[in-house]
Amino acid sequence: MHMQNELLSMPIAIGGFVISGSWLSYICHKSKKAIYGDKLPLMGILGAFVFAAQMINFPLPLFPGTSSHLIGALLLSIVVGPNLGAIAISSVVIVQCLVFQDGGLLALGCNILNMALVPSYLGYWIYNLILHNSMSPKRLYASTIVASIVAIEAAAALVPIEVSLSGVLKVPFTSFLLTMETLHLITSVIEGLITAAVVTYILKVRPQVINTQCSRESSYSLRKVFATFAIATLIMATVLSILASEKPDALEWSYKERPDQTNFEPIVNNDSEKIRAVDNFESKIAIMPDYSSPKAKQSEAAISNGWTSLAGVLGALITMGLIWIVTTILKPNSIRNKP
Repeated sequence: MHMQNELLSMPIAIGGFVISGSWLSYICHKSKKAIYGDKLPLMGILGAFVFAAQMINFPLPLFPGTSSHLIGALLLSIVVGPNLGAIAISSVVIVQCLVFQDGGLLALGCNILNMALVPSYLGYWIYNLILHNSMSPKRLYASTIVASIVAIEAAAALVPIEVSLSGVLKVPFTSFLLTMETLHLITSVIEGLITAAVVTYILKVRPQVINTQCSRESSYSLRKVFATFAIATLIMATVLSILASEKPDALEWSYKERPDQTNFEPIVNNDSEKIRAVDNFESKIAIMPDYSSPKAKQSEAAISNGWTSLAGVLGALITMGLIWIVTTILKPNSIRNKP
């Protein structure tokens, strides 16, 4: 769901930065006292986990020619709370944009709003509303799946709204909206099931991670939980990322290209010179555009796959580093200076 620069006009892009920047500033101020104990390493390892998971595009059933990937905002919100979860997933989106040119620099504010802020809070609210302090497996899965659907559908709806306000749509707004909502409905159900499985695993081996009031004995130490996610992150970043579908993701398929439809014409028209200038600047500052080397020959599969794996590991480490820097700055002095 990473929006590219061509989807937005300058006023809407600036508006996205203002809204996201103000929201994040408020969250950071509010979260200062929440960063203690295991919260920092949890944010770091789960942020890296989500970064690696987002690299894995999977084909969407019923829609040949398109693919999708997880967002992870709901998972982070459930485990570390919506404030810290939003900071972590925002860090993922920032790293993807600045380091790998995944999502436009001009669209960064809107992408943070769509992929981090809205799904983190809306999803967490729906999750708690349905769960209602019950930890039965059925209710846990139901609450997670419904929360995922509502959060991702809301995020997907924001894209056509922002594009329409930018005045670059060549088709009716309702057509773009319906396509986005349909494709991301499938994605949201898949993400809900995966999120529920991960949350169930954490509750089984280390329930205190999610429920700090839980007195039940843990079957895993916190180090083992971290190690599990670290190994999963490494596998996704180095192996599964190579197996990811090369088909356009749901957003690109909705407006830009449809390999299965040879006569398809893009439904967005934005020939702004400012957009091209931002694209050129972004390509210069990105270390590994499109998760590869700028000089790598895409025809050489082994070389290309190696760069993809390297990008996955590098991105996970940079994400953890960025989260560590942000949370270290946010920590109150009384906590930061503790021996």
